[in-house]
Amino acid sequence: MIDYKKLGIKNFKKSKFEDAMTYFSLGYAQTKDESLLYLIQLCSLASERPDEAKMLFEYFMGKDILGKTNENFDEILEVLESKIEPDFDIEEQDAISYEDFMEAVWREGNFKKVFENIMFSTKVIISNKDDFLDFLENLIKNNFLEMSMNYLESATVMFGGDERIGALLKEIQKRQDNENFSSK
Repeated sequence: MIDYKKLGIKNFKKSKFEDAMTYFSLGYAQTKDESLLYLIQLCSLASERPDEAKMLFEYFMGKDILGKTNENFDEILEVLESKIEPDFDIEEQDAISYEDFMEAVWREGNFKKVFENIMFSTKVIISNKDDFLDFLENLIKNNFLEMSMNYLESATVMFGGDERIGALLKEIQKRQDNENFSSK
């Protein structure tokens, strides 16, 4: 049996974060080891903030937290959050909370317009699964299909058993099929 976790760690150390994420995802699909979910998230962080991600990776590897199969994933995330700078300034990071984003959508009355205005300059910080799925539903409704699919690919790994993920994937497929049919 291939040890995907080991291959992922090797690639992460070489700063090959996309390859590492692929191996960690394959490992999770094979073993359901929750520590791999943390590593997948860390790879995602590494694409934007590689130095911080490497520091956190080394911290957890040094503590051997990731090697413990009985380690609670929530505990790992709590430690991760405590290691991120406490003076995090949302404006400095060019980001808004999902709640603030949805308030702007409500004021404007148009998800697509608000999203198009911020999508290249501002990050939307989504802190829970329900908001994330709501965000994906809105992306799909407004025909951001490719972007939705990219988000769903990572969500499938993290929220694998959630039937809403499957429903969103079917909705994207249906819309893509309709587009292909109408363009013929």
